[in-house]
Amino acid sequence: MPALPSARLAELLKITPTSGVNLLGTAVAPCSKVETDLDQAAHPQPSRVKLRVVGPDAACLSPADLQRLFRGRSLTPARRARILNGGRVLAACGTRVVGLAGYERSDGELRVHEFALDPTAPCPADEIATALLDALEMACLAGGGRRLVLLPRAASASDLLRARGFVPIAEDSAGSWFEKLFAS
Repeated sequence: MPALPSARLAELLKITPTSGVNLLGTAVAPCSKVETDLDQAAHPQPSRVKLRVVGPDAACLSPADLQRLFRGRSLTPARRARILNGGRVLAACGTRVVGLAGYERSDGELRVHEFALDPTAPCPADEIATALLDALEMACLAGGGRRLVLLPRAASASDLLRARGFVPIAEDSAGSWFEKLFAS
């Protein structure tokens, strides 16, 4: 049987020929773009949370920022002084401070004594907490530390901490202490 020209074959099958070779076959349900899990992983959405690491010499937070971050929690003068005299990671969503992690370095570890999130923040709380924890882990490793410890006041998101490899190491009336060890 002689081969039919492609135009004649297309007419018989009632399809429109395309130029070149179509290696994908006939389109069944054409659509503009379907993103797979791999596509989404390759192009993660940028976080709206911006971080800043500051020390004791940096301008302190306003009383309104501290009240919003520590709403419903007692912020004694001693606690306020400890926050302002140590290292801090501040998280901002737009121009508003929405998270704070207060820390101190000690003997090859980073101890986080405060961890506060703004419950009314325009950014999701998990996004803020994740950004702060990422920064704390980096700060710990960059400073030569191999252990990151969150004191009870700082360990408010225990499910998120466990998912990131933190384990509870002690419990007292204030709550659980969590740690994450890094390989040396």
